[in-house]
This record gives sequence, C-alpha cells and structure tokens, in this order.
Amino acid sequence: MERKKLGRTLYLTIIWMIVILVALVSATYAWFSFSPFTNVTPMSGNVGEGSVNLLISNQKNGKFDRECKLILESTGEVLSPMSTANLSRFYISKAQNRKGISILFADASGQANSKAMHGKVYLKSDNGNCDVYLRRSGLSFGQNSQTLAALRLGLKISASDGNHTYILKLDDLGNTGSAKAKRTVASANSVISSVDGKGNATFVKDPSLNIGRFLAKEQGADDQEPRAGDSALCRIRAGETATVEYWLYLEGCDNNCIGDVQNKDINLKLSFAGVVLD
Repeated sequence: MERKKLGRTLYLTIIWMIVILVALVSATYAWFSFSPFTNVTPMSGNVGEGSVNLLISNQKNGKFDRECKLILESTGEVLSPMSTANLSRFYISKAQNRKGISILFADASGQANSKAMHGKVYLKSDNGNCDVYLRRSGLSFGQNSQTLAALRLGLKISASDGNHTYILKLDDLGNTGSAKAKRTVASANSVISSVDGKGNATFVKDPSLNIGRFLAKEQGADDQEPRAGDSALCRIRAGETATVEYWLYLEGCDNNCIGDVQNKDINLKLSFAGVVLD
C-alpha cells in the first residue's frame, strides 16, 4: 500500500510539473519576458528648414546646427516590453497565468537602457522666442503598423517655462487599425505605477497622449514655415538651450504589444519645429 501511495504521489508531482512548464512556456508570448526582439537602427535628429532660429545638438555645449546624430545611452540592441507611468520608474512582467495575463512584476528601472532607446538632444533658439513642436517631416519610428501601435515615445523636456513630461502614442503616424491586439494585464487601458515587494503591481490610467497633438501644422515636407499645432512641447527664449531627454520603448501593458511585434525593424529619427512668437 505504501508503494502505491508513493507512486501516485510521484505521478501527481510529474503532472503538476508538466502543467507548470506549459504555463511558463505560454508566458513568453505576451510581454516577452524571456525573448529579446525588434531590431533597432538609430538615425538622427533635425529641426525644420523654416525654423531659422531653432538649432539642435547632441551635446549641451557642442556645436548647434540643423541636424545632429543621435548618441544613445542604450546598452542593448533590441527592445523589450516595459511599463511606466512617468518615465522615472520602469517595470517588467515576471510571471503570467495560463491565459497569458501577467500577474507578477518587477522594477526594471536599472535595466531600462538595455530595453529601450534612450538619449538626449539639446535645442537652442538663437534669434528669438519660439514654441517647439514635433515636425512630421523627418520624424520616423519605422513603418510597421503593429510596432507603431505598441511603441511609446517618452520625452522629458527642461526649459525656462518649466519641466515637461510626455508619453506619446504613435498611432497617428501610420495606419494601425489592422494591428492585432490581446489583453495581457488584468486592468484595461492602464500602465504600472509601482510594484510591491511581492511583485504585485499598482495600475493607473494610461497617461499617453496622441502624438498628433504636438505636431506643427505644415503643408507637406517642403513647407518652409510650419505653423503652430494644437499643443507646444515647450517654449524656448532667445539664447536659451532646452534639454530633451527621450525614450523609445514598447509599452508592455498595451494590447498591441504581443507576439506579432517580434522581429520587426524600427528606426528613430526625431524632428522638431520652432514656431516664432509674435
């Protein structure tokens, strides 16, 4: 009898091990906690041709011109999903249930540079005050609709009018209506704001805004005088240098951040326009 009980216990143990293994394998398809993906090619930053008083540099005390090469602080060559509510702390998924819903998380702020494209540029207004917008001409994050739907552009801007933090959705830059979606966290339309010592996450409403709100109005790529858009990123005074810190990352809580975004190429090209104040 004792042998039969022991054999049944061993059998049940093996069954549970198989179930656990299946759960762990299925956990990799949503947040990709264990699989790197998405090739990245850094490009450049520039300012609009018509913005004669706005210049850009990749060094605060360096040479300012109409274009500069982006110098990334990133240490990785791929993007991996993270979630953030404020660009100060970043979090990753550590475990998921059998339905692919992430249930445990960890603070990965110290790993953010290996999971995102991160760097700084500096904007300078030489001959007058201006409001700064993103410019659609020259702005690029790749052409894949699934990737655009899952990506976020984070900006922290320090200028004389204050410190500004923006998390921008990129859907306005492409046709993302066909992007596939699946819920991978329990709370809809949310991101992670904190994680406790047990790995439980606190979710808050997704703070991301549509990037279209911050685009200057222009009549095509050859428009030499872009006009004010709906919302300026910041205001720069004559002679001032503003710091723009940027992150390009995949928002793990986004319903479009699923397996279909794997192995897609992206690039990074930032473009700004300065609209002269009257």
